[in-house]
Amino acid sequence: MFDITGKIKLFAFDLDGTLYLGEDLVPGAVELIDYLRKGYRIAFFTNNSSKTAGEVHEKLNRLGIKCEVNEVYASSSVSALYLKEAGLNDLYVIGSKSFRSELESKGMRIVESDLAKNLVVGLDFDFNYKKIADALSILLKGGKFIACNEDPYFPAGEGKYAPGCGAMVGAIAASANRGPDFIIGKPHTYILSIIAKAYKARQDEMVIVGDSYESDVMMALNYGSKAILVKPKSNLNNEDVLEIGSLDKTLTYIKEH
Repeated sequence: MFDITGKIKLFAFDLDGTLYLGEDLVPGAVELIDYLRKGYRIAFFTNNSSKTAGEVHEKLNRLGIKCEVNEVYASSSVSALYLKEAGLNDLYVIGSKSFRSELESKGMRIVESDLAKNLVVGLDFDFNYKKIADALSILLKGGKFIACNEDPYFPAGEGKYAPGCGAMVGAIAASANRGPDFIIGKPHTYILSIIAKAYKARQDEMVIVGDSYESDVMMALNYGSKAILVKPKSNLNNEDVLEIGSLDKTLTYIKEH
């Protein structure tokens, strides 16, 4: 039986598709967060690298989910932490202006491809052939290949989806005939390790709430945490995963248990 009593101290929420869809808040999101804050700590995370953690924080508050910026973990900001930790710099960056500014604010040096020692790939709405060629040149010289995530697509609101960072990563990987050396985002567990360290929480003290089995739930299970899946995948049969159907039902379940 899925049990959150006793040791659980932290709920970490995926954003796109879980708490909001584009600019539309998912029904029940505010009520669930407000209720959980009475007894648990809260964190928010997203694979989307196109926004800084500060911009994501502003969006959450604009939509009605009150939070502090240090509760938000975007793959843009977490990528900067990893690059510093790994000692990687002189970066050629494929990604948004916000992603670049996040990296630069953390002391990363962003350079042109002919001067770059390493490659970092995030979601880039202006991705093109030249960027693939520039990335290839760096990898052929032995540069490290760091990817924010390999998401094939993401929910863009109004029932629509848009190509994700995985589209950029896949094109470069096919060209260079090699995959990334390190992937920041889910279902890999680096973001969760950063959250756990910041909150001083063990893996078994965390519940991950998300809308994707392949991404959110697998990250939780890979890390040794429990997960709540708000878009059920039938026949999971895993006592560490609660298939619930909606945020409203999640709140009801938590109140009753």
